Amino acid sequence: MSQVEFILGGYERGGTTLLSEIFRANGYESGFECGVLLGRHPSEMPRIQPYWDMLLNGWKIDDVTRKEAIRGDFDHFYRVLTRAAFPNHSGPFFDKTPKYMEHLGLCLNRAPFLKGAVIIHRDPRAFFVSAAKRLAPNVAPEEGVDVNFKHLADHYLSYFIGSIAHLSQPNVLFVPFEELVSREDAWLKTLGMFAIGKPFQPRQKPPRFVNVTSSKMDLSKIVEFDEVLSRKMQERILDATRLAAPFFASPVERARFGDLWEETIDKAKRRLKQFDLPAVGMVVEGNYFEPLTYLIRYPDILKSGVNPVNHYRNRGIREKRIPA
Repeated sequence: MSQVEFILGGYERGGTTLLSEIFRANGYESGFECGVLLGRHPSEMPRIQPYWDMLLNGWKIDDVTRKEAIRGDFDHFYRVLTRAAFPNHSGPFFDKTPKYMEHLGLCLNRAPFLKGAVIIHRDPRAFFVSAAKRLAPNVAPEEGVDVNFKHLADHYLSYFIGSIAHLSQPNVLFVPFEELVSREDAWLKTLGMFAIGKPFQPRQKPPRFVNVTSSKMDLSKIVEFDEVLSRKMQERILDATRLAAPFFASPVERARFGDLWEETIDKAKRRLKQFDLPAVGMVVEGNYFEPLTYLIRYPDILKSGVNPVNHYRNRGIREKRIPA
């Protein structure tokens, strides 16, 4: 078994660093974001930015060691990386990279030695506010959301679609940020039972990264959007992301906006049953393929009633015919 046991993913600025601090407090170790599983093979890592540069700037991995790491498979990569970055740590490691959420099945398929993944998600309104602050730091949050609205909605839904097929998979744990912050003890137990078979301990050491501000959960993080966004803007965000209703913080709003999700997942499950397809875990033309993800990502294919595997194959043939 590889020393790297889990990948942690989620929305950027959405709690992944907090999640990593909880793992560190319980015997795990890791550096900055790694991102190697976003490529088909570690040899592609030099083209996967900003992660390749982060190995040098964040992990402090020199060029000789980086080149050695990409000469083997993913297990080899992680062994070289963790040994070089943390020579005195003999326990398990994790790879925290938010973008893994967008390509969850693919990343897990590339590293079958992993125990699984932990995905932390946030209410879309909180994500919109956090992202808008970064994209438009010099304007009020609501104005920043308005200016970047389509980009933010597309980004939020892309990560949702890329991971939701694994909602019921036993090797993936989905953690709502709002519940982790408001029900810390319960979620420490859940996280620990999932990872090591016993409850995790609370964080005691000072956090490694400045964006985790204390050893205590900060309840202000889960109510901020209600203070800076008008009700009209909140409704607009929820409506635009209603496909992702399972990630909404409030059960009332999950019910109010859950029609599109319920309709989509019901149709998708019927289509999978019709063609005797699994939700995840297929290999088609040598490529990892998730029928459920494909149907959710391409609603026209779901509506048409065609076999998603056949459509995927035919699309690949058409694309190969296009001149380079």
